[in-house]
Amino acid sequence: MKSSGSNLLPIPVDGKLKSLIEDAADQTGLSQADVMRSALKIGVPQVVQGLRVRKHPRRNLVEYLDAFEGLIKPSREMVLTSRIK
Repeated sequence: MKSSGSNLLPIPVDGKLKSLIEDAADQTGLSQADVMRSALKIGVPQVVQGLRVRKHPRRNLVEYLDAFEGLIKPSREMVLTSRIK
């Protein structure tokens, strides 16, 4: 992307979001651009935290259960024996 020397970032928005921005600007007395800047400053850290890629990949079920191996000692009293006749 070419650097045009300006700080403009055109973002297409749907009708509901546009009306939300317009209502916020009317209620606060800020311009629509100021509302967007404030919303981005407040919301971006939350988005990053929610969508951050984990440094460690998730373990599959076998690896997860292997981590518990030996922590639980099976009790023969809890297991009912089945007899096939």
